[in-house]
Amino acid sequence: MAFPLTSKPSPSPPSPLAILKDQKTFPLHQLKQIHAHLFRRGLHHDTILITKLISSAPSSPSAATYAARIFDSIPDPDIVLCNAILRLYVQSSIHELAISFYASKVLARRFSPNARTFPYVSKACVGISNVELARQVHASVAKSAEVCSDVFVLNSLMDMYFKCGKSEDGISVFGAMEKKDSISWNIMMSGLVNAGELRMARKVFDEMPQRDVVSWNTLVSAHAKAGEMEIARELFDQMPERSLVSWNVLISGYSQNGKHDEALLVFSRMLEAGMKPDCTTILSVLSACASVQSPDVVLVENIICLAKSMTSTQSFNCFTEFVCKIGRIDDARRVFDGIHDKDLIAWNAMIAGYSQNQRPAQAIELFRSMQGVRPDGMTMVSLIDACSQTGVLSQGEQIHTFIQENKIQSDIFLTTALIDMYAKCGDLNCSRRLFLEMEEKHLTSWNAMINALAIHGKGNEALNLFSSMEKNGIMPNDITYIGLLNACSHAGLVDEGLKLFKSMQRQYNIVPRLEHYGCVIDLLGRAGRLKEAYKFIKIMPIKPDSVVWAALLAACRNQHDVELAEEAAGQLLQLDSRHDGNYVLLSNVYASQGKWEDVEKVRAQMREHNVKKVPGCSTVEIDGVLHEFTAGDKLHPRSDEIYAAIDALMEKLKLKGYKPDTGALLRNLDEEEKEEALYGP
Repeated sequence: MAFPLTSKPSPSPPSPLAILKDQKTFPLHQLKQIHAHLFRRGLHHDTILITKLISSAPSSPSAATYAARIFDSIPDPDIVLCNAILRLYVQSSIHELAISFYASKVLARRFSPNARTFPYVSKACVGISNVELARQVHASVAKSAEVCSDVFVLNSLMDMYFKCGKSEDGISVFGAMEKKDSISWNIMMSGLVNAGELRMARKVFDEMPQRDVVSWNTLVSAHAKAGEMEIARELFDQMPERSLVSWNVLISGYSQNGKHDEALLVFSRMLEAGMKPDCTTILSVLSACASVQSPDVVLVENIICLAKSMTSTQSFNCFTEFVCKIGRIDDARRVFDGIHDKDLIAWNAMIAGYSQNQRPAQAIELFRSMQGVRPDGMTMVSLIDACSQTGVLSQGEQIHTFIQENKIQSDIFLTTALIDMYAKCGDLNCSRRLFLEMEEKHLTSWNAMINALAIHGKGNEALNLFSSMEKNGIMPNDITYIGLLNACSHAGLVDEGLKLFKSMQRQYNIVPRLEHYGCVIDLLGRAGRLKEAYKFIKIMPIKPDSVVWAALLAACRNQHDVELAEEAAGQLLQLDSRHDGNYVLLSNVYASQGKWEDVEKVRAQMREHNVKKVPGCSTVEIDGVLHEFTAGDKLHPRSDEIYAAIDALMEKLKLKGYKPDTGALLRNLDEEEKEEALYGP
């Protein structure tokens, strides 16, 4: 016997109330769909459902505007619905409309504000910083028997006064409260802290009947911000329980007060305690790591591992700054590649990281791969800096054209970067033209032009430009004098340079830094006045660093002064035994005098300290492609053809009478080997 086929009844669609219960917040387009559904079922005037609908709206001006239109369509709204609208306005930061709604819809229609109404209105008063209106709200609360003693309402009033800068009114509200909860005490304490009344805040803390982790965190943070890290640490150690915020407050406190080693120690202790860091932690730790000379290797690896899970572009910026300092920019690139939605901030950080880490080719290549994100002035400044490093003028001109064609807003920093780039790429005239065309010249612009002239050995012109700068009322800074001293050094203007050095503190109260002393050593050294340079170092009021001794050693190499070179190198290697350039300079001094045994001793020292010489590098652009070569390079895909072409050119040059100058080649080789070393692989 056959049974007839029966179909199961399709399940009825969920009710609007069930839909609104399922999710707290809906995107605006879904909210409109639900509202349309209510309308079709004749429920669009149901106050309870409409209140739930508006409570599910996202925080945005467009959603608040849509909710206000719905409110106007309701024939009999109540105060609960009014509160939902007020809440949405405040959460969307439309404080003026919140106040307007309160006046025109709540008060004008004689609704009775309740314990939920006043806190929203109080927040709106803070949003527009209207103290007079705040006092009117306070007066309304005092008149309402229903809410005048409500702790939630009074807490909101107290918070409102403190945030409006009226701490005395906040204190008055707190003093008049018959009942206080832990939130009351915490608002009072944080309000006093923000008002700069740390001692009063500590008194409140001591009087609290019951302290929670928020109370402790507030006080630790207050002492940290005041620079009182010993007290902050003492309080932290006394805490009965600690949250992630507690650890973050102490770490950031140490970092912001320049106690970077302590910040890293607390971070290590935090990891040992099993606390998982967040982006705030990573930001503080990265800041501390970027400021210490030699961060712990294990700690660095922990940070790099944690960074892989970072989604905050702000954290990525700090991470990039940190890895740039320790020469691990490739780690930043791996994190960058793992970010799904890369915004302009992330692109700028990565491009700047490459540029600051002397990886110009990668910076330019990354820029060319930017898709769907419009670059801004910061992007272009990093790119221009990258072009400055390559020295390829045509590439810099392409970037400049891109800026003009894409109407990227030019500012002082962008134009200054262009001035610097053109000078470093050999086009001083273009630097001059850009400088003269600037409508407003900032100090950085004058400094860039002075430095441009210094690069090209235009010492007198740099001094004349400095005089014009003074006549225009622009006060120089320490950077100005570095450019001027370099200009004098490159042009052989020794006496003028020494006069400038003496005048910077006397005339402009600029205290010379180590960089200025290094410039003077270079100035004297280039002029062959080595004994005077050495004496100058000995009478310096600050301890000379590696830059100063390196300047003297370089001068000794040029003047073939072995004895003084050994003294300078000894001082230099005590300060920095890992830098390959220091060994190379000393080795070259010995080699120039034929002291090959001493050269071998220097090389043995390098091997002992595991120091390897970084090969020289040069770049050339052909048909829009940047080619990079290092000394002895065989990695280029066409290296065989390149060296064959060089051999052919050398033969043609010799036929025309060219003789290679092997005198500057500081290696113990015969003449034929020296010739090959000059241009060979």
